[in-house]
Amino acid sequence: MSHKREMAGINGVVSDLDGVTYRGDVPIDSAVRAFKRWNEAGLKYAFVTNNSTKSPGAFSDKLSRMGIPAKPDQVVTSAQVAAEKAAVKLPKGASVFVIGSNALCEEIEKQGFLLTDKSPAGVVVGLDRQFDFEKLKRAQAAIFGGAYFIGTNPDPMLPSETGFEPGAGAILKAIETATGVAPNIVGKPRPNMVERALGILQTKPENTLMVGDQIKTDIFAGHAAGVKTALVRSGVVERGPFDVSPDVVIDTLEELHLTAAP
Repeated sequence: MSHKREMAGINGVVSDLDGVTYRGDVPIDSAVRAFKRWNEAGLKYAFVTNNSTKSPGAFSDKLSRMGIPAKPDQVVTSAQVAAEKAAVKLPKGASVFVIGSNALCEEIEKQGFLLTDKSPAGVVVGLDRQFDFEKLKRAQAAIFGGAYFIGTNPDPMLPSETGFEPGAGAILKAIETATGVAPNIVGKPRPNMVERALGILQTKPENTLMVGDQIKTDIFAGHAAGVKTALVRSGVVERGPFDVSPDVVIDTLEELHLTAAP
């Protein structure tokens, strides 16, 4: 039986995707109903995802097909912030070795970088379902050669239709073990994407709610960005204790009843 959770002073919602709005390609029906209600009420919302395998447009299309109204400019991905980090840390037009999806490669190219594993200035790593020993060797050689190591996110696993699958964090750990060098993480639990979402929503942190299914990434990121947080138990199940706690814990998004600040 669901219990209402009243939260006052909320003018905008920042939401995770995997495990909150869907599991793999299966929508979470209660989340679809909640976002439809919020959209009809005029509540502003944006999405932040550590998943670097799709473009903002592809994610918004997926959400729209599932019944959640969404546009590309409402979605912030770890691929975008990884490319922006590379643009700050690496010389303009430098070579970058990317382990990840086409979407991640495209974001890196948008910043004017050359994609190659030949003496790269940077190594950018996200979820790569074709990751193998050869890519591990090439990443090792590049990092030993001084390449700046960027990781999209530390997620060890992702929710799927059948349970879970390894996440980008599993790949990053393999490379870190092979090199002794830790990646510079840009996705959650860092606040980068939440802060970018605040810019999209044009809401104050104290009047914004971050919704996620993982304390170690979503709730930590929300706390770091100064927003209120809600943990929904529809995705990854974690074992604590943790250094931070969500403001509320819910079983479904439909339990949230939000009222705006005056």
